[in-house]
Amino acid sequence: MRLHRPLTRRRWLAAAATLALPALGAARADDGAARRRPLAVKGVLLDIARAGQRLVAVGERGHVLLSDDEGRQWRQARSVPTRATLTALHASDDRSLWAAGHGGVILRSGDGGEHWTAAFGRADGSDVLLAIRVEADGRGLAVGGFGLALRTSDAGAHWQRAELLRGEDGERHLNRIFVSARSTWLIAAEGGHLLRSEDRGERWQIVKTPYAGSLWSGAVLSGGALIACGMRGNVVRSIDDGRVWTHQAIAGAGSLAAVVALPRDRCVLVGVDGSLVTGSQGGEKLAFRRLEDRSTLTGAVALANGALAVTSTAGVRLVEGVT
Repeated sequence: MRLHRPLTRRRWLAAAATLALPALGAARADDGAARRRPLAVKGVLLDIARAGQRLVAVGERGHVLLSDDEGRQWRQARSVPTRATLTALHASDDRSLWAAGHGGVILRSGDGGEHWTAAFGRADGSDVLLAIRVEADGRGLAVGGFGLALRTSDAGAHWQRAELLRGEDGERHLNRIFVSARSTWLIAAEGGHLLRSEDRGERWQIVKTPYAGSLWSGAVLSGGALIACGMRGNVVRSIDDGRVWTHQAIAGAGSLAAVVALPRDRCVLVGVDGSLVTGSQGGEKLAFRRLEDRSTLTGAVALANGALAVTSTAGVRLVEGVT
């Protein structure tokens, strides 16, 4: 008998406690379109990305927020066909964006996030997607709870369920997709594991790191080093394209939800309880500080002026003097 476990990544944000994985149907938006709310910018936001000169953030109730002035002002997207919580975002280019979330919902936009259409999922379903990536050539992958994985090879026109790994390894929560400088695909997963693919997501192997807890995010740094982060301030790092990892625990830091790669082989990690970690030398040296309001930080992007635009459980904000 298979035991259903609560989602570990961002569980302080998600309402889902236990998940089943029924068959996914065609795209539906039967929960209605996202409503325009004056305080949406102060709501729960779970991911953020840059699409050219525009910043895009997603979160609960299908809210999608846009900023065209480096995060100083935000407005809601003109149309979003769901009220499902959106957990993940990816920009294929300046105009093409993808979002995924609860109900196995996948949305796409071809105009920089102004208008969205439903590409897949059921708004009333119990699937949860936690990461999505679609390449410029149309190949893509969306992953989530209990090993849920969906593939596309035609820019999202069709999505098919995929089994990335067999057995217990194939049932691990899959939390974040990132790609190395050598085009190796990686997925941060639970239990201190990462999934690794050298053929752009067709075949996968599991890699165990020295850390035993869940990994929630990862990124490639400008010098080629890989860094992944997770619960209770734990960070793992690889300099051989994700084959072997070293571990560092950051004293005092809360769980880390996102990594931002910066120029000159630097990075910033953000997480719960106002945790903000800056890294240098390819993530080898890490320094921790805590924001005074101790807010839960869920995602970040670097801005041209050296600040960060950060999503949180209390909306989107700017953090100065970080990068």
